[in-house]
Formats: sequence, structure tokens, C-alpha cells
Amino acid sequence: MKNYDMTKAKDDLCNIIETVLNGEAVVITSKKGNVVMLSESDWEGIRETLYLMGDPEFLNDIRDARNTPVSEREVWIPRE
Repeated sequence: MKNYDMTKAKDDLCNIIETVLNGEAVVITSKKGNVVMLSESDWEGIRETLYLMGDPEFLNDIRDARNTPVSEREVWIPRE
């Protein structure tokens, strides 16, 4: 994760955005605190993970899957 102070970030915003869009999060520091900049797709992935991890049924499904021997697992084939 790259770090920038706010002054440098203002001067280099275009490059920072390119860095973020290439998959690297950036921390921008200021006297009032820090900000993490990440891509929209990374943020959506985090939101999805938080949503799923908050669902007790999903967690039970994960536990059940881990306890099921590989030979007994169902194969899931995505539709095209």
C-alpha cells in the first residue's frame, strides 16, 4: 500500500488514481487522520464479503462444506 501526505496527493492525484485502478490501495495522510483510497470494484468486493460474513446461514454452509469429504461434494457448474 502506497502512502502520500495530503499535499503530495493533491499534486499527484491523476497518478494516484491510476495506481488505485491498477489494484493497489493508497493511504493519504493528513493532520486530522488518514484516508484509504481503493477502486470501486475493490470496495464492492469488501461490501459483498461483509454482507456474506454477516449471514449466519452462509457461515453454516461454509462450515458444512469444510466438513464434507471432497468425494461427497456436489459439483457446481455455472450457466453460460
